[in-house]
Amino acid sequence: MNFTTNFFHILQAVEQAKGMDQVGPNSYEYTMYTSCMNLDQGILYFNCYDDSRISAVDMNKENLNSSDLVVYDLFKKQDD
Repeated sequence: MNFTTNFFHILQAVEQAKGMDQVGPNSYEYTMYTSCMNLDQGILYFNCYDDSRISAVDMNKENLNSSDLVVYDLFKKQDD
């Protein structure tokens, strides 16, 4: 098992499931996403509450000197 996979397994032990902490009417606090960064390679790894697949963004392909904000959409569902 590689480091990235191990990291996500460890964090699953402390993630907060939806429905466990109500913060308002029909509103719950939960772990929306989990992420880690490989600083040597410049790769951001993440997964989302509704999609446990580990995805990656190679930050070397982004213009990090730009003043523009780069936004990535959260995946809303697992692949079929």
